Amino acid sequence: MERHRLDAPVPHTLDDLWFKLRDAAPCGIEVDNGRLKPEWEGDFRLIALTAGAGRLVAGERSIPLRAGSVYISFPGEPLRATADSAHRMEMFIFRFSVLKDSAADRGATEAVKDPFPRVEEVAAYPAVALTSLCKSICACWGSLDMLERFRGQSVFVDLLHRLFKEAQSGTDQELDAALEVVRTYIEQHYEQELTVKKLAEMSRISPRHLMRLFKENYGVSISDYIKALKNPGKQASPAMPRSAIKEKFRRSGPANYRADA
Repeated sequence: MERHRLDAPVPHTLDDLWFKLRDAAPCGIEVDNGRLKPEWEGDFRLIALTAGAGRLVAGERSIPLRAGSVYISFPGEPLRATADSAHRMEMFIFRFSVLKDSAADRGATEAVKDPFPRVEEVAAYPAVALTSLCKSICACWGSLDMLERFRGQSVFVDLLHRLFKEAQSGTDQELDAALEVVRTYIEQHYEQELTVKKLAEMSRISPRHLMRLFKENYGVSISDYIKALKNPGKQASPAMPRSAIKEKFRRSGPANYRADA
């Protein structure tokens, strides 16, 4: 059965975090350009591919890239990029730190190592808009005017905002898909012994929230739905639209997802 990823590269809270751009550079790759900015491995790196196609090797993982792909690398992760033989890859690399207010020293900040979940896939973003933002950041960063460099910081934060927003939107779509997988599985296996725990493991939603979201989405509990399918004389088709679920889930936050499945 198809696995639906429900984690997205969005910090659990943004209120206490500071994103500090440290450096920015365009990069063109013909075939194999080796390691990507190894001198930047001590910080986070955002890799944005704006043209071409190829693969990104992050540690032991090989990840396909196409125009519009964005990957956030954690500190200490070695990166290599290889372009497809028929394509030259054009990308931008941004080095940045994530900081938060220090609990030990009031008024000071400290580095954050894991501000958002690690994900195996790259995010996707419209290539034209991504190229425009990346060029603007690099132009500002290379300026001799400190106000322009300051503006580059704000444009970089705007890029992060757009990526986080896009990822959150994808989370809503994947949630709908995961609930549909659960409903379809119930319809196909209702004569077997089904438990909420088993359905939760399959959907990667915690059992408690799966029960709540299923009831809100379809207007019937999981147990009642199974009973109705076993008894054809009762209403068996969920009728409630999905629109009400999204806002409630957004308010409840990404902690409702299972991260260990």
